Amino acid sequence: MEYPITAATVETLPNGLTLILDPDPTAPVVSVQIWVETGSMHEDAQLGAGISHFLEHMVFKGTRDYDADTLADTVQAAGGHWNAYTSFDRTVYYIDGPSASLPVFIKTLTGLVFFPTLPESEFEKEKDVIRREIDMGLDDPDNAASRLLFSTAFQLDPRRHPVIGHRHLFDAIRYEDLTNYHRSRYSTDRCFAVISGDFDSDEAREMLKNLTADCLPGCGREPLVALDPPQLGPRRARETFAVPTSRISLAWKSPALDHPDAAAFDMLAAVLGRGRASRLHRSLREEKELALEISAFSWTGPGREGLTAISADADPAKRDELIEAILLEISAVAAGPLDDDLIKAKRQIAASQFRSLTTASGRAADLASNWHEARDLNFTRRYLAAIQAVTPADIRRAAATLTDERLTLTILDPLDSTAPARHAKSALQRQEIQVHTLPNGLTLALIPDHRVPLVHFQAAVRGGLPSELPETNGLNQLLAATLSKGTTTRCAQEIAVTLESLGASISANTGNNALLVQAAGLAPDFAIIADVFADVIVNPSLPSDSISREKASQLASLEEALQDPLHSGFRVLRQAVYNGAGYGLDALGSIKSLTNLDRFALSAHHSRHFNASNITLSIAGDFDPATALQTISEKFMALPSGDAWTAPASQLADSSDLTQHLPKKQAILTIGFPGASVSATERHALAMIQEYASDMAGPLFTRIREELGLAYQVGATQFLGYDVGLFTFYVATSPEQAQLARAELLAEIGKSRQLVFQMKPLIVSALPF
Repeated sequence: MEYPITAATVETLPNGLTLILDPDPTAPVVSVQIWVETGSMHEDAQLGAGISHFLEHMVFKGTRDYDADTLADTVQAAGGHWNAYTSFDRTVYYIDGPSASLPVFIKTLTGLVFFPTLPESEFEKEKDVIRREIDMGLDDPDNAASRLLFSTAFQLDPRRHPVIGHRHLFDAIRYEDLTNYHRSRYSTDRCFAVISGDFDSDEAREMLKNLTADCLPGCGREPLVALDPPQLGPRRARETFAVPTSRISLAWKSPALDHPDAAAFDMLAAVLGRGRASRLHRSLREEKELALEISAFSWTGPGREGLTAISADADPAKRDELIEAILLEISAVAAGPLDDDLIKAKRQIAASQFRSLTTASGRAADLASNWHEARDLNFTRRYLAAIQAVTPADIRRAAATLTDERLTLTILDPLDSTAPARHAKSALQRQEIQVHTLPNGLTLALIPDHRVPLVHFQAAVRGGLPSELPETNGLNQLLAATLSKGTTTRCAQEIAVTLESLGASISANTGNNALLVQAAGLAPDFAIIADVFADVIVNPSLPSDSISREKASQLASLEEALQDPLHSGFRVLRQAVYNGAGYGLDALGSIKSLTNLDRFALSAHHSRHFNASNITLSIAGDFDPATALQTISEKFMALPSGDAWTAPASQLADSSDLTQHLPKKQAILTIGFPGASVSATERHALAMIQEYASDMAGPLFTRIREELGLAYQVGATQFLGYDVGLFTFYVATSPEQAQLARAELLAEIGKSRQLVFQMKPLIVSALPF
């Protein structure tokens, strides 16, 4: 299957602004994006300060047409979902929503990019918000590991600096620095607009032309963007952090995107560490049990070297052995057979790219990325062709460059550990959902959708947290992780190889109310995917060695989560609201319960819950409904009818006020109210309240973040229960501002609480020492 040639057009207005227009009337939605080709690597005199990211925040404080409040209200009223992000080489602003609101979206985005007011009165308040965001990053082990890798791998290249900036350099930014940066970098010749969805190209062009008529191309010089000299020897760095496991990264410089071997390095990373059937995962996690998690990636861009890297989590006692084993696996790639791995990796990459065609935002992002990186709207198609042309000899040539002399090794250890020695138009529309009851009582929903050649399977098993006891807490999560580790007819490796050789996948996870099993892949492989999907659900073997490995991994995740302030705030809140039972349990379990879980407990839970009366299946994608019905009927014939599981009633506690102390830089406040059931009529109203409370135009964001600058994160979240769910307000602030943030949050809730909630709130604070 070839990636389709896009029907999108590209043109440049007289003022230098480039337009990429991709009309597609399949659905009445549209995605509008403006890409500014400037990011943290272009900050010149402010390099490392994060001024690009700061400017991204500040443009939302108002434009020539709207003040900050009106701006957010306008987008919300138009049904738009908007946001922005800053990277090394770009800043992107986007709005997705109904196509009828396209004029509003275009006016809003052009105002943000070209005509922001950048009010000086908001300068220091927004600085405080970003300081909270910086603190959040400093508390995050993933962020710490990434910073360590990039600052070690790159020496002069500006990508060694975090996009958000270093705190001391960020604090030094002056207001005139910000306005000058906008004036010099946000010019029309450094920007392009992309629109994909249901719209008229002529109308969109005229709107953009008229709204940017006053804009001019830039005349300033381009900033100095340094390149690293060749790496002549290995680089190593180690730091300690409040994590239970060692986080290891091994990285090598890889060629720029325009290099003939760029595709070979992407394929090398996929062969090494993409998926559970990959060499590293199979050998070092499943067989030798040296890694808790391991994967590989290749990251590159136009004009400068990128990184080919392997990342792993491990028990500190196994860290050094794992590093040596990774290097041996790389040597084996250079010498061993590769044909099967190569076929699998090519299917995986193709399937991933096809998924981007399923939404307007995905298509817009793909076109924008193609233009940004290659000035070619069909670059994805050409790059996939290059991927398909990669041979085993190409992979071996790439692997031969991963030498010790060019290695960057970074380690983030626990505190007490020791150092180491495109589609033009859719021809077919989505069809009506068909619901069938199979002979054994299994409910099957079929959703044919022929726009993209993909299929997606999902099974929802009633249960979730209310099906666990304190002594079996974490059981659903452990069962979900173990389901695909073998069946009565297939071992774990056979399952992984069968699916990944097709570019397909299978996974399972657990939520508050159900355990979900999912599989996805390309449409021509429907029968094979369905066979493995059914086998995993009906006939799991739950091997003891896999249970042991997954239990160790889950324990490590739990220990890490217990150090996360936001997770701790929600965890203690739920424990208190539900008296430590049902929804009051942590999906990851407790250290005591996880330690005691065994194969007998998992098998008993599977026998009770995995029956036709307790499972609902759904399949969406490009398939024939009659064939799908027959296939699923045959594959799930052996699933026993059984009885539907009924959730026990939740026992709610009285309101209270609790505080937990953690050695962190942030303070987290959570305020919870008993919420709605999955069948309650008020759940729709609560969903609207949650959306409003979390929106950038909502009262919490406006008052606590925008007006007072007390927090980076503030909002609301909820989950629905079988009987009583939980509605939670939360704020992430600094310890010094925690009491003020609490008072303001309660005041905002109090304005509407009497209309919505009948019970007093339960308040939990996760505060630093």
